[in-house]
Amino acid sequence: MADQPCKACAGGGMVNGPAGTQRCPMCEGSGAAFDPGLFFTYEMGPVVIPMNGTISNFSVQILDRSFRWMLLAGVQTSALYTVLIKDSRNKRPFSNQQVQSSNIVGTAQNPFPLLTPFTFERRGSILADFTDLSGAQNTVRLNFIGVELNDGPAQ
Repeated sequence: MADQPCKACAGGGMVNGPAGTQRCPMCEGSGAAFDPGLFFTYEMGPVVIPMNGTISNFSVQILDRSFRWMLLAGVQTSALYTVLIKDSRNKRPFSNQQVQSSNIVGTAQNPFPLLTPFTFERRGSILADFTDLSGAQNTVRLNFIGVELNDGPAQ
């Protein structure tokens, strides 16, 4: 499906404002109508982390549309673990080291918001490294909450 033109600037990317011509605030100058996407969630897991062990590059595959990740929630048998989340396409980590789960993983009632949503490309993967700190086997499920963008194959 082709992008629809922005209704505010008729696809031109510019509008007349009080100070003259300016970039369209509705489409940020792209000329395309804003597409908020459709709600979607990717669940990673169950990830079974052995006692005091590490799991590297556990992955979840992105489907046929890009995914804008906005919130993170999770459940686990023990909150004592660390996690490092990465994008498989460019190996971009989302922190400088593994982060203690209580500092990055929210709950279903109170998910952790990303200050700047991140878009995973279609058919890419979300990767995560986990380390147990509880001294017992730990089972973790992470829920990446966001929207699927309308950039997939034509239906």
